[in-house]
Amino acid sequence: IMHYFTAPHEVHQFEQVKYYDEPEWACNMDSVADHVGCIKCWNPRDVGEDALIVEVKAMYKREELNIKDETVNKPRKHCIFPGRGYFWTCFNSNLVIEPDSDWLGKLKDKPIYNSTGMEALPDQDGICYPGHLAADL
Repeated sequence: IMHYFTAPHEVHQFEQVKYYDEPEWACNMDSVADHVGCIKCWNPRDVGEDALIVEVKAMYKREELNIKDETVNKPRKHCIFPGRGYFWTCFNSNLVIEPDSDWLGKLKDKPIYNSTGMEALPDQDGICYPGHLAADL
């Protein structure tokens, strides 16, 4: 049986994955092609509610591969919106599979926005694009 789905945004190796607001996520054990053990997590909130954040540390994103310094090589945070796919963390391959983010258009799946949907200023902590605005995309 062939299963069809949209292409993921990215598939890459990871060092560490951190789910923020752990009790808010829905996850289950799953596999890729019945060979790769994974947890498949999604944002169970209603469409229009806020995204959840997952942080990924990955060697390939380092500016200097052999330097493990988070002030130089910051971990990447990703916003996972309700109803917009799964974030997979696979153990025996150290792979993450990020959901499609094409639906965001020119927006980013990163917490770089303020509550009005504009990019946060450099001295402000960013949030994910507001859920009530993302619902209209």
